[in-house]
Amino acid sequence: MELLKQRILQDGRCYPGGILKVDSFINHQMDPMLMYRIAEEFIKRFEGVKINKIVTIEASGIAPAIMVGFLMQLPVVFVKKRNRKLWRTC
Repeated sequence: MELLKQRILQDGRCYPGGILKVDSFINHQMDPMLMYRIAEEFIKRFEGVKINKIVTIEASGIAPAIMVGFLMQLPVVFVKKRNRKLWRTC
């Protein structure tokens, strides 16, 4: 999506190790109109696919997922990371 690409180029910050920070418009501070436009793009790309839930990881995907769920009137499910150390010892 060109709008998101332009926003990343404008406001994203790159750090060593290939880390891209988008917290000024997706994570800590959200741009609702950008989320709306991203949601519209997802809906357009999956047009014709039978969908009953929106699933996202507990990170940058939450805001756009909620907007997609709202526009499609579907529930949104967050998948959480699991601590591998705890998982191996249980």
